[in-house]
Amino acid sequence: MKTLSYGEITDGGLSVFQSVARLEDDGRLVLTFEGAIRIDNPYRYLSGYLDELARVLPQYPINATTMDFVKMRFCNSNGFYVIMDIVDAVYNLVPGPVVVRRISDDDWQHETLPILLNLSEEHIAARTTFDDVKEP
Repeated sequence: MKTLSYGEITDGGLSVFQSVARLEDDGRLVLTFEGAIRIDNPYRYLSGYLDELARVLPQYPINATTMDFVKMRFCNSNGFYVIMDIVDAVYNLVPGPVVVRRISDDDWQHETLPILLNLSEEHIAARTTFDDVKEP
């Protein structure tokens, strides 16, 4: 396993949200989202992470992706745009199937993630499956 990039949002010196992109030994990209986005300008904290993803993802032979939202508790509407940009980077720069891990009984994740992933686009929907898991 190799960590490719890491982004976080801090509040009062504490990490309140983090996302890690790592490459597993089998060539699978694992992108985790953890915590909550509740601020007005998440780009202030995550623009470097987005730039780094755009730079490093094309450099590796990635064959599949897992996006894990199981530990993401909340995302306000301002955070939607930064999550969408992270997701777009993956769909635009990484080939292969995408598995989205989400909590099976979380209404927010079931209603909002398909919108943030842009599943209305056929080419994205065709690559995407969901792995519904019990809360961690």
